[in-house]
Amino acid sequence: MAPNFIKTEKSKFLIRNMFRGFILLAILILLFYLLRESMDESERLSRFGPIYNNTPLVLLIYIGSEILFGIIPPEVFMLWSLETGHIGPYFLSIGMLATISYAAGYFNFSLGSLLKEKLNLEKVKNKYVQKYLLLLQKFGAYLVIVASISPLPFSAIALMAGAGGMSRMKYTLYSLLRILRYFAYAYVLWLVEG
Repeated sequence: MAPNFIKTEKSKFLIRNMFRGFILLAILILLFYLLRESMDESERLSRFGPIYNNTPLVLLIYIGSEILFGIIPPEVFMLWSLETGHIGPYFLSIGMLATISYAAGYFNFSLGSLLKEKLNLEKVKNKYVQKYLLLLQKFGAYLVIVASISPLPFSAIALMAGAGGMSRMKYTLYSLLRILRYFAYAYVLWLVEG
């Protein structure tokens, strides 16, 4: 009886977070279109051009965001890539963004593994850390899968997984779903835009 309960609870957790992801995606698409309709291109360029057209700066902001636990939703950068084409053909640029995100997660996992001995996560008083520590204890590697394909903070969970002692092979394999998520969301954005 217990295994069915766990499977059901895991399924609900996955579905709930996937639903949140699609809601976030829909909100971002709506905001993108509202911004596009409320300003003509010259007005958008005058307001956002210094950042929007500065590809190295946008990529630096993206890398920083991905390392610092996904402060800015990656879909914002997917929309930027779709709109500008500054880093090449759309799906090639999505591959680059996905690789950066995956690498940021791996970096944080490795950092967590290094700090495992020095950090006792259970003694950290931060409620954010405690929330994800409880989820990691409850769901284990399944949490990495859910974080890879949903809006859960992927890099933060990668750090926790490393600090929690998850095997590197298991993490590396499960977190590859992050790349799948990027292409699935990018495809939806491409369909909506087209």
